[in-house]
Amino acid sequence: MISLILADDHTMVRQAIATTLKATGLFTIEYECSDGLELVEAALKTPVDIVLMDISMPRMNGFAALEKLLHHRPQSKVIILSMHSEPEYVEAVKLAGARAYIQKDAPSEQLIQVIQDVAAGKFYFPLKTNQSLASLSSPTNPIEGLTRREREIFYLVVAGRSNKQIAQLLSLSAKTIENHRTNIFKKLKVTSTVELIHFAAKNGLLEP
Repeated sequence: MISLILADDHTMVRQAIATTLKATGLFTIEYECSDGLELVEAALKTPVDIVLMDISMPRMNGFAALEKLLHHRPQSKVIILSMHSEPEYVEAVKLAGARAYIQKDAPSEQLIQVIQDVAAGKFYFPLKTNQSLASLSSPTNPIEGLTRREREIFYLVVAGRSNKQIAQLLSLSAKTIENHRTNIFKKLKVTSTVELIHFAAKNGLLEP
């Protein structure tokens, strides 16, 4: 049996996925979470084989939740379940450390296969274009230039969190957050939060 934590803020979607997976007799759902913060707390408390999660979630968005989870448990196998199909979005998830990316409208058989493949150590990043992920990524990609902690804070800043809120979420001091924020601005060559948000939007890293 493959153990999972399932996170999606849409209750009906989350319950439907859980019901489908349980019916196969191949999976156990250890936790169902409705936001990113709840997901991280559950995953750190109870290690599972797979974390299946949405990106657009309240309190802590999926990008930040993914970064925080992998910071504490780098071996975690995370599958992103999303409505987006843009190559830039898939690449952002790949860079953040997820093992797979699958759209919410995919057949349940495909989701089941992806979960089994990732549990076995494989990766799954499909694209609906002729571009490959390798062609999208380059050594000068500014997101790759950020440390894992900086990427975590980057996603929280563009999500509208204040330094104080980020400090509380990550259990760090406000001063430490400010230092990381300064480094992020320097590396991405921006001078304000507004410019950072524009940067995120331009690179397909801003949630709708």
